[in-house]
Amino acid sequence: MGSAKRAPHTAPETAARIRDAAIAEFAAHGFSRTTVRGIAEAAGVSPGLVIHHFGSKDGLRAACDDYVFEALTETKRENAGRSPLVVAAMVSDDSMRTDLEYLLKSLLDPSEQGQRFFDHYVEVIEQIVENGFAGYVLRKAEDRRAQATAIAMLALAPMMLEPRIRRALGTDDLPASFARITPYLFDLYLNGVIESIPDGLDVPGPRATPGSQHDPPSEAAPDPDTH
Repeated sequence: MGSAKRAPHTAPETAARIRDAAIAEFAAHGFSRTTVRGIAEAAGVSPGLVIHHFGSKDGLRAACDDYVFEALTETKRENAGRSPLVVAAMVSDDSMRTDLEYLLKSLLDPSEQGQRFFDHYVEVIEQIVENGFAGYVLRKAEDRRAQATAIAMLALAPMMLEPRIRRALGTDDLPASFARITPYLFDLYLNGVIESIPDGLDVPGPRATPGSQHDPPSEAAPDPDTH
């Protein structure tokens, strides 16, 4: 018996085409202004077929969220061992730029879906702190959630402030901005930014996980025989 042929519009390729069109539409117009009809038109299918594959606009957005997260994470993983300046080249890629625009729209979206996206981002960073990433080992703080949230703030700020950064630096586009700031961001992650603090200023730092190689050295207990 020959294998049954799949109907053209039920193929996984159709769902992928709808998803890709939705990512581009969401990135260009935002979530509230993008319609199922507009996505269907961009994908070359009927609105009913969009609903058939994803159930609803929210279901489609959830699928887009998952895809963009995986795509960005995989791109970072593939380039983790290369020069930090590779980031500037990465954002020059059209598909990568679309994913980053989608990321930005999600972060600025005040809805629950926008919060879900940020929460997921923080959870991914928590996993990276715990398990490392492509050869990088991160310090493990006692309050892992606060640590991951702080890292997320640093990681996402360049995208959220990109127009301001471009104007401050006098650069023409996102790749040029990243080429300027990436070495300093990498140095900030690796070496910190404060060289010294005023005498007498008590600044409690985050506690490392007990037993971590990054724990601050503890003061030796006094030898009772010497007192």
